[in-house]
Parts: sequence; structure tokens; C-alpha cells
Amino acid sequence: MPVMFKIDMHIHSVLGKDSIIKPSELVPLARQAGLDAVCVTEHHDYALSQPFDEISRKTGFPILRGLEYKAKEGHLLIYGINMGRGDMLSQMPMQYVIDWVNERNGVAVPAHPFQRDMFGGCLGNRLSGLHHLWAVETLNGSASEAENCQAKRVADQLNTGYVGGSDAHGPVGIGKAYTVFPQPVTTMAELVSALKRKNATTEIRSLLKN
Repeated sequence: MPVMFKIDMHIHSVLGKDSIIKPSELVPLARQAGLDAVCVTEHHDYALSQPFDEISRKTGFPILRGLEYKAKEGHLLIYGINMGRGDMLSQMPMQYVIDWVNERNGVAVPAHPFQRDMFGGCLGNRLSGLHHLWAVETLNGSASEAENCQAKRVADQLNTGYVGGSDAHGPVGIGKAYTVFPQPVTTMAELVSALKRKNATTEIRSLLKN
């Protein structure tokens, strides 16, 4: 039977100062949600999530570390690049950041592209004008069904892969949405390689389905 390896690719913790998820809670909650791994994506600074390396080692549960970057037009999930605030100014043009990440063998993924922020803005249909994308976040646990459907429609037009993540800022959200890989993915190098193969699918936890 094929492997169904489930990773919530978009989680925030108290280390990023905009979530109530404590580092010590993450692994038990992830296991309870039926996940095989998680990826912590604190805002703007990869180093913020460093304490999760020790938690992963002690528990034997894969905790990968990326980050979420605020570009001029919207947000990007960045995997495979240990990027900090000193490496990239905030709100740079999204295409510039995508190309910068690609040149360093990482993967930059537009996050919740059709979800409006508190000011009413979103990446929206500008997503279709981006180039050199490996994947799009087509299932975000905090976005509406319509917003996720729009993201998937454009991803299909662009022939990219899919990413799913809860965008959890509280314990109840962990594992609400996730990415399903056809093979185990337990390191960031494996994750980047898997995303570039573009053969992952996304699912949402049925008990919390929109």
C-alpha cells in the first residue's frame, strides 16, 4: 500500500509572539491530530523556531522549520532557507523573493493567496502572474472554502504542486489542514525535494471541516 505521510506545513508558536501554542504542546497535539510531522513557520526569522530542534530530538517526532515572510503583495512560506531578518528586508516584491529563494535551492510558496488581511488586501489573481513557483498553498486552515478553491484553481493553471497547512495560532487548529506525501519526509532536504516533485496532495481534518 502507498505511504500516506501527513505534514501540517504551516504552524506558529509562542516563539513568534503571535500564537498561543507552547513548544511543549506541539508534539502531543500533532500526534493527537494524526500527523506524521509538522513544520513550524514563524514570521520573518528562521532562528525563532530553533528550540524545536531539541524537542524533535527528544520526542523522535519530526519537526521541520521554515518561516513565513511578508512580501509586498502577500505572504510566502519559505522552506529550505535559514533566512533571518538580516537576509531580506520585509515587504520586498514577491517575485524577487521567489527568485532569491530558488537561487539558493529552497522553495517559496504563496500562502493563503486569496485570503484578505485586516486591511482588505490579498495577493489574489496576481498569483497567476508569478513565475518559477514549485507549489502554492491551496489548503489553508484559516481560509474559507471559496478562498482555498480559488488558490487551487490558479495552482492548476500554473501547473504547480500543492501545500496544505493549518496556519494554526492555537492548539485546536493543529492538523486542521495538512499536506499528504507519498513517502516519509523527515528532514528539510527531503521536504524540498518532495515539493519539487510536485506529487503531494492536501487534506483537511474532517471533524473541523469548513
